Amino acid sequence: MKYIRQGVPCMDSGLLDDIKYNCDISDAQFWGFFSICGLLMRYRDLFRSEKGLKPWTELDQKEIMAWIAAKEARWPELEQAAFRDLSIGGRKYHPFDVAEINQALSEQQLIYGAGYGMFMKPTFFLAELRSKQTIDGLTVYTSGGERVRDLFSSPGMAQGSTIFLRLEPLTMLLLYKFSELNTRRITALEDAFGRYGFGQRQLVNDGFRDRLERMAEAYAGVLLRHEIAEAREDVPEWKEILTHAEDRGVELYLRAIKDLVADTSAYGPYKRIFETRDRAALSLTVALLEGYRKVLFPEIREAYTAFSGHEKWEAVEEIRAAGYGRFREQRDDIVELYKSTGKDEFNKKVKELLK
Repeated sequence: MKYIRQGVPCMDSGLLDDIKYNCDISDAQFWGFFSICGLLMRYRDLFRSEKGLKPWTELDQKEIMAWIAAKEARWPELEQAAFRDLSIGGRKYHPFDVAEINQALSEQQLIYGAGYGMFMKPTFFLAELRSKQTIDGLTVYTSGGERVRDLFSSPGMAQGSTIFLRLEPLTMLLLYKFSELNTRRITALEDAFGRYGFGQRQLVNDGFRDRLERMAEAYAGVLLRHEIAEAREDVPEWKEILTHAEDRGVELYLRAIKDLVADTSAYGPYKRIFETRDRAALSLTVALLEGYRKVLFPEIREAYTAFSGHEKWEAVEEIRAAGYGRFREQRDDIVELYKSTGKDEFNKKVKELLK
C-alpha cells in the first residue's frame, strides 16, 4: 500500500473553478430529483464541504440561506449548459476521462472522481488523496478532505477497475446516524456505536471527533468489500438498464438488487464480517440498511436479532449465502426481462414487482 503524506495540496484555481462549474450544471439539472428534506440536508453538507468545515460544525443560518439563494439564482442559465473540459498543465481533458486526469494529478496529492450517481445524475469531486492501493487488480483510492463536489456524494464508488472510498461523506453519514441515537432506540445502531466507543448522549468534543474519524476509517474497509464485490459481480447490461428506468421507484429497486448482490457476494462485506467475526461492522452494516435494501432483505435483521444474544455467526453466514442466491437470481431475471421487452414493457413489469 502506498500512503500519501497528509497536508493541503497546491491546487490550480482554474481547475477548481472548472470542476465546480460542472458540479453546478449537474445540480441545476437534477436538483428536482431530491425530496425537499433531502435537498436541504445535501445543501448543508455541500456548504460545509465548500467552506472546508468539519461535519459537526454549527452553521450560521443567514449565511447558508444566502449561499443557497446565490446558488439557485444561477440555475436557469446552467440548466442547458454543457460541461467544461478540464485544463491541467496546459492540456485539456474531457471531464469523464478519470484515469487520464488522475494521471495528470499524480504529483499533486489529489484525487478526481466523475461518474453517474442516483437518478443517473452526473457527479464530480476533487479531494485530497489519502492512500492508493491495488487489490486483486483493482485500483483503490481513499480520499480525505474534499475541495469541490456536487450535491450528490457517495462514500464508495466503483467504476470499472477503479474504486473510490471517500472519508468525508462517510464521516458525515456516521454523524447523521449518531444523531438518531438521541431520538429513538435502534438496537443495531446503538450496539455499533457502543463498540466503537461512543455513548448515547456523548458531547461533541475532541474525543468524539477523533473517534468518529477513526470509525469512518475502520468502516471504509467494509465499504471497500462492497465496491470490490460490485466490480466482480458486474453485468454489462446493468448501466443501460438503469438508464431505461422511468421513475424513482424503479431505479431505486434496481439499484437495491445490485447492492444486495454485492453485499451478500462471497467477495462482499457480509462474508468478510463473518470471516473476521467483526461484530461492530455487522451491527453498523445492518443499521445502515434502508429503503428497498431493508425491505428486500428482512431476514438479515431477523438473523441479527437472534445473533445479538448468542453470537451465532454460522446463522449469519447461512442467511448471507441464501440471500446471495436469491438476489443473483432476481438480478438475472431482470436482465432477461430487459433483453426480451421494450422500454415501456420493461418498466411496467418491474413496477409490478414492487407491488
